[in-house]
Amino acid sequence: MATPDFSQLGGSTDVEKRSFWSRPEGMLGMIVLAGIAGFGLVYFNRIVEFLIRVTSNVLELSLLLGALGVLIFLFTSRDVRTAVFFLFKSLMRSITGTVIQLNPIAIMKIYIDDLKKKRQQMQGQIDTLAGQLVKLNKKINENNESIKQKFAEANKANSMSDRPGMREQAQLATIEGAGLQEMNEKLQPLQRNIKTVLAFMEKVNQSADYIIKETEIKVRLKETEYQIVKESSNALKTAVSIFKGDPDKKFYFDQSMEYIQDDMSQKLGEMKRAMDLSMDFINGVDIQNGVLSDKGVALLEAYNKGEFKMVQLDAQKANPITAPQPGQINPPKDAGYRNLLD
Repeated sequence: MATPDFSQLGGSTDVEKRSFWSRPEGMLGMIVLAGIAGFGLVYFNRIVEFLIRVTSNVLELSLLLGALGVLIFLFTSRDVRTAVFFLFKSLMRSITGTVIQLNPIAIMKIYIDDLKKKRQQMQGQIDTLAGQLVKLNKKINENNESIKQKFAEANKANSMSDRPGMREQAQLATIEGAGLQEMNEKLQPLQRNIKTVLAFMEKVNQSADYIIKETEIKVRLKETEYQIVKESSNALKTAVSIFKGDPDKKFYFDQSMEYIQDDMSQKLGEMKRAMDLSMDFINGVDIQNGVLSDKGVALLEAYNKGEFKMVQLDAQKANPITAPQPGQINPPKDAGYRNLLD
């Protein structure tokens, strides 16, 4: 008796002994390599031109290889990837925080609007599911009516079994009735599941309505509180700014005060300098005025005594003008001019 070959019980091992290229994945690899080779042949000139252009400059090639090495290191380094991830996460968190700080109440209202949209979507799904339940109930009822009709037809055919073909009609009606009954038996669990899901979604809809209303009340309360606190804070800042002052505005105020003080000091100095410089001129004028005043007094006394001599032309020097004596008639005004044309 020949010894049975139990090596075939685990399946043929020829597949495991075959090389990579003889396996299905090897055939796929050959097709891929052939495609790459064909692509290289089609674009051979462009590839060669690109390589020549790149390698024409050793420095450019070195920089390209260095940049490629840096990129490979960045993509393969786990620490770098982790650092980039946390940096990206921190940046997104900062941007999110900035957006939240701009108008937090508006973000809360947007969230409520999103809840309302989802509730409306769920209500549409509830309506669709309720419609499917109505169709399923109608289908079961129609099947029941058809079963009654088929069984009635079968009973009628059995009562007329003496006629040819009635047994076959009765059998066919019975089979159809049994098929409809089997369909109803399979539709009934589905109908129960739909009713269960519909009841659950109705409860969820009611709960969602309660949650949305409660959230709206909380948002309105927070909005009122936030507005009051913000207004109070602004009022307090205004009150404090009266004592401390706005740093920017106070800086310009101090600079203005300093400029006015410096300008006043400069102008006062210029005024004092001008007064000091003009004192000598004023004193000289006062002296000249005093001298002229004394001289005028002396001339007035001489005029009153008749000793004052006015400056006359050469033709008039012979007739000096003297002041009239008391009781003397004044001479005519043209007395000195009568002999002018003689």
